[in-house]
Amino acid sequence: MPYISFKTTKVLTLQQELDLKKMAGTAITLLPNKTEDYLMIHIEDNQLMYFRGKEEDCLMVTCKVYGHTEESHKAKFVKELIKETEKITKIPASHIYLTFGEYDHWGMNGEWI
Repeated sequence: MPYISFKTTKVLTLQQELDLKKMAGTAITLLPNKTEDYLMIHIEDNQLMYFRGKEEDCLMVTCKVYGHTEESHKAKFVKELIKETEKITKIPASHIYLTFGEYDHWGMNGEWI
């Protein structure tokens, strides 16, 4: 039950949004027991954001997952996701941040698990 959110200053084309969606669906499989089947993706473009005190193109990725994952798997996931996000959006990796939250409990289908 992973969730990935992309928030950026850039205006993305529909193709870039579709490419981000597809890429995230593939990247999530780098985490054990995670698949695109339950992945929720949120994309917000054209956001007012400041980076290093300036109006520069930047992108924030938020990833939330149910359960805990070994550091080595998270490192591979982060490396791949940022590399591919840079290719798709043309925002330099140095202007892309990613947070990764792990949760012991999650709500789904009206149930608390």
